Amino acid sequence: MIGILLMSHGKMAEGMLDSSQLFFGEEIEQLKTLCLAKEETVEGFDLRIRQILASLDEGQGVLVLCDLLGGTPANRCVSLLSEGQKIRVITGMNLGMLIEILGIRPALSSVDQLDLNELAEAAKGGIVDLAAMMEDLESSFLQE
Repeated sequence: MIGILLMSHGKMAEGMLDSSQLFFGEEIEQLKTLCLAKEETVEGFDLRIRQILASLDEGQGVLVLCDLLGGTPANRCVSLLSEGQKIRVITGMNLGMLIEILGIRPALSSVDQLDLNELAEAAKGGIVDLAAMMEDLESSFLQE
């Protein structure tokens, strides 16, 4: 099974894990969080990234979900990608994306099998203006 690492500024990653446990149970295999603290050094953070990646990778690779493009968690993964680590890094993580990944993960034999376009669509699909959606539904209902 591929590993999943959730990385964020502050405790967002821990909140994502907590929320995903409502859907998938308390014990989600090979899913860990790494939260960047205000007082943490870049060197210390890099060391923690490497340790967690090593603990998550059982040969199928690790999917790293980061909170923000251009932020420290994502930026620190750039060197790992250039070193040839078997990881895929996606920024802009949200709960819809994580739930989609956890749902399809059992069918994947490698991190390379992930379709990033599908994941991006799942993430974007959850961004909806409910008032506008309700108006559209009401309008189409009245036209029928």
